[in-house]
Amino acid sequence: MANLESVRARLLRRRVLELLRIARQTGREGWIAPRALFQFLYDETDGLTEGETRDAVLYLADKRYAEVRDLRERKSAPEALQGRITAAGIDLLEASVPPDPGIEDPRP
Repeated sequence: MANLESVRARLLRRRVLELLRIARQTGREGWIAPRALFQFLYDETDGLTEGETRDAVLYLADKRYAEVRDLRERKSAPEALQGRITAAGIDLLEASVPPDPGIEDPRP
């Protein structure tokens, strides 16, 4: 049985992926900052931190379900990440590929 933290992480990754898909549909080429995702998710996720949201976006990028870019002009400037969903992420949400054990899947 999975522990509560891993269940929470999988649920958060799923929700972030869903929001990245919505961002793609609303323009700006689908790019959205983890901070904006955090603001959307804050009320629906108990005790959510901005760092957890950032980590979820980076995890999705590592799995190729999202891509990330850093808009900093200098390396010494504060991080300015943006993420967007990839075709692989859309396929996962549409259940046209097998489930990923690291992301919550509503399929029976």
